[in-house]
Amino acid sequence: MSDLTFADLRSQYQTGRSYVISGTGRNRIYEYRTGIQCAIGDIEKSEWCQMVQELIREKGEQELYEQLLQHLKNQNYARKSFKELEFYALQLHTERIFDNKSWVDFVKFNRKYRPEIASSTRLIWITSECCKRPGEITQAMMDSHSHDNRVCCPHCGRWAHYKILPTK
Repeated sequence: MSDLTFADLRSQYQTGRSYVISGTGRNRIYEYRTGIQCAIGDIEKSEWCQMVQELIREKGEQELYEQLLQHLKNQNYARKSFKELEFYALQLHTERIFDNKSWVDFVKFNRKYRPEIASSTRLIWITSECCKRPGEITQAMMDSHSHDNRVCCPHCGRWAHYKILPTK
């Protein structure tokens, strides 16, 4: 476990398979197993969750995980059950989403929980077609969507065309 990294446990996709518990013919009894495919193989889902939580503890990132979970609760993910939300937060944590400058919530999350990261990131002021209010996005976010001239509005979250502002 001490040699594992978040990249090793990053969820590529979910897996599932049925298997026979007992019986033969029509009397067979089946169970279903769900898992997570990651760099080190297909791991049963609950075991994967335990491994990621242990890695978070080992790396001293419990507070960061709790902040990510709180952020997800405050967003539109509130309709998910708590168990689903925890699983989603673990997936995002292994992806290191809070370090991805193209993440639509990068500015919002890091400004609230990691201001030193937000202040060291190149931000651009824009107005989007939908809200027509000034807001900030990262340079990386704009670069990754420059092909269609649309970005996620910093206010309402819609994908919209935008204009770059020279200053705030």
